[in-house]
Amino acid sequence: MNSDARSAELAAAMEASFLKNHYTGEHCHSLADAYMASLAESSLPEDVEARKEYNDLVAWSLNTNASPGEVVRTFNYIRVKAVRVAMKAAQRRGEVGQHDFLY
Repeated sequence: MNSDARSAELAAAMEASFLKNHYTGEHCHSLADAYMASLAESSLPEDVEARKEYNDLVAWSLNTNASPGEVVRTFNYIRVKAVRVAMKAAQRRGEVGQHDFLY
């Protein structure tokens, strides 16, 4: 499977999962990780920018400086933001449909 077919397949799976609950992005984190990793082979400037934003959000979500009760809430909130970045990248590439809730 070439990288375009793989990224399209990952985007479709991410979209289907995200549509089930776009507030929590439940079950989308690993799909978004795989999708953004598949873009690593792309040299499109907007993909590079999206990957940087995505990576920054994921790194931020792993910051453990929050209080114990806030760690999980902060992690989930930031990871949903990261999934939205991945969905927007897929939308720009035409691999998912247009969704108003991404903006």
